[in-house]
Amino acid sequence: MHIALPIILLLSVSSSVMAQSGTEQPPPESTQQVTVAGSRDPDWKPYRKMLDGIDAFDRYHSLAPQAQLKFILRPQQPRLTASDLKLRIVGDNVNIEVPIAADLTFSVPRDESAAKDDADLRLSTKKGLFRWRPDIHTAGIPLGTRRLGDLRLECEVRWAVDKFDASLIKLAYLVPLGGVCHTSRSRVFYSSNVPITGATLVSGSRRERLPAERLDAKDRARYAPPLHDQSWPDDTLVEFEFAMPNDATAADTVKN
Repeated sequence: MHIALPIILLLSVSSSVMAQSGTEQPPPESTQQVTVAGSRDPDWKPYRKMLDGIDAFDRYHSLAPQAQLKFILRPQQPRLTASDLKLRIVGDNVNIEVPIAADLTFSVPRDESAAKDDADLRLSTKKGLFRWRPDIHTAGIPLGTRRLGDLRLECEVRWAVDKFDASLIKLAYLVPLGGVCHTSRSRVFYSSNVPITGATLVSGSRRERLPAERLDAKDRARYAPPLHDQSWPDDTLVEFEFAMPNDATAADTVKN
């Protein structure tokens, strides 16, 4: 949705906003949709914004009750090495190391002193080389799939962290609708890191193919699951069709 009111994903909401989902009126034909595809992520985040994401995870944990909250660093250039990366919560009076696992995931701890110190989450690298994303996965999901409730919860966390980076115009449009995760007037895109040719929603005997939009010459693609559509339960699976059959073994790399 490349439209009159473009929004570049994803953004930070406090708890009170997300609770107001309410009943939404169907959009008139003239209503433009908002594309939610990617964000201008800085290489650091205010620690308090990350706490907003943790709060959102706790509030909406029922979407993926068996999952834990992790974040992941996504390289933005080929052949980037992460061996020397350091992530810290830094303020005037606090300096807390945040361990980065071998798979580039990390967990953000709650720390009252860091919140009071107005600390930042900082990554030891040049700007633009990595972006963060929530990384929420329910155990036991088949290879080559994502669980819709996990994707919904990732959206809630991202919206909670990034909302305050959005313009007032965008917020005025989205907040009354419950935010990007709760309305048909926005599409939240997730992208693949391995070539896929399509994605299909599967819930029991119900199946619906999702359009996959090609991103580049390597056939990476993005897809927009209907996060707002409650007729698809949280246990719905998104099944991917891989350009190369062996890519299914690396299906956990198909992340937002």
